[in-house]
This record gives sequence, C-alpha cells and structure tokens, in this order.
Amino acid sequence: MEETTKTVGLPEAGRATLYERIKETLAVASQLVIAAPVKLPPRVVAVARYVALALGVLEAVEGGVRKDGGGADESDD
Repeated sequence: MEETTKTVGLPEAGRATLYERIKETLAVASQLVIAAPVKLPPRVVAVARYVALALGVLEAVEGGVRKDGGGADESDD
C-alpha cells in the first residue's frame, strides 16, 4: 500500500499569500496611475500617491518587525 506524505493546509514554499498578492497589486496599480501618460483627474492621482505612501510605510514597518525578530517592546521601566 502506498503512503501519502503530502502536507495539507500549508502554503507551498514559493507561493505568495493573498495578503502579499493584494499588496503587490495595489503597488503596481498606484505606480501605473502616477506614471500614466494621460491626464487623469487630480483626485485619482492624489489617491494613488497616498496608496503608494501607505504601502511604503507598511513595507518599512514589516521590514523592521522581521529584522527585530518579532517587534515586541522590550524596554524595562
């Protein structure tokens, strides 16, 4: 009888999570709107800039948490 050794329920190693795919899609969409060669309404461009800024801040915070190894406040008062 052949045994199955496949793990169920865990994402594959090279596969991006839904959260990462949404972040990447928003980043690309905001970059396309900002760099569009056509004249877009100023509000659309402003929203795209804010989205790009928010994604940049989010990336910096996530990078800091990964670098610190958890991001917990370890100060002793």
